[in-house]
Amino acid sequence: MRTSVDIPDEIMKKAKIKAVEEGISLKDLIIRSLKNELELKAKTAGTPWKDLKGKGSTADLSPDKSGFSDF
Repeated sequence: MRTSVDIPDEIMKKAKIKAVEEGISLKDLIIRSLKNELELKAKTAGTPWKDLKGKGSTADLSPDKSGFSDF
């Protein structure tokens, strides 16, 4: 699919340099970067601790006392 995106000049310059350093096309660098970002978001989407907040020490916290299973 073809699309147009406005990318700030400084970011585009860094992306072009990185693509040249890695010996890949700018297109491949952008596709890889988008895939990595989307996969990272998908991996962390189901983590139960992302919204947890609290106070106190975690000095005696261990996996068996965490209250979470399978994580």
